[in-house]
Amino acid sequence: MASRRQRRKERIKAKLSDMSEPANRSPNGDEPKPVGTRSGRRSVLGHVKMSGQRSNIPEMFKVKVLVLGPCESGKTVLSSFLADATEMSGDYMPTQGIRILEFENNGLNVGGRTVNAEVELWDCSGDHKFEQCWPAIQLETNGVLLVFNPDQPNHDKELETWYSHFVSQQGLKDSQCLAFAHHKPSTSDKARGHLSSLLNKVTVVHSNIDEDGDSVRQEFSNFLTNILSTMSDNRDKEELSIIS
Repeated sequence: MASRRQRRKERIKAKLSDMSEPANRSPNGDEPKPVGTRSGRRSVLGHVKMSGQRSNIPEMFKVKVLVLGPCESGKTVLSSFLADATEMSGDYMPTQGIRILEFENNGLNVGGRTVNAEVELWDCSGDHKFEQCWPAIQLETNGVLLVFNPDQPNHDKELETWYSHFVSQQGLKDSQCLAFAHHKPSTSDKARGHLSSLLNKVTVVHSNIDEDGDSVRQEFSNFLTNILSTMSDNRDKEELSIIS
């Protein structure tokens, strides 16, 4: 984290030095005058924003999303579908530890800007024997997908453990968490799938890949947009603190 903060600080210093070029001098050769009002700090922020707007290349964000939930809830099937992975199989094979899929989701609208996302989807085992790995898995997480099978008893209750550890305790916002009530083919009872009061602010999406895969992808894209908005806000605040 320190090295990334240092790199960010160096980029901002470079932008500051650009503002002191002779092109900003007055016609009589005096020192450059601040462009903004009140203080030079305001003009620096304006310069940073404007330079980003002039570029025709969309900004690329790296996003780490954990896929969590009970065993046999459909995490791997959903992850493979979202990542367009080809290793999907009809036979159930429990994930051992984690399985990481990488893909891009481009053309997302964040605050009026078009950005691209380089996504790491961490398909995590629902077996609690891997609980000792949780501290390493949760590092630098930007979002959490909770997956459960509403046709299985107590699946919704098990989500409380995953939510408490990976969302609440890590300081993530509820907008950085999305729950998929994953329906297997031939099941359509969407009356089930309500979560406990602990997760009452988390959006629940009923997913049936075979019947409405496009909606599942769209919901995930909307979720990524929420994550990127939070990441962008946090980065702006960090840059403000460096400047000040």
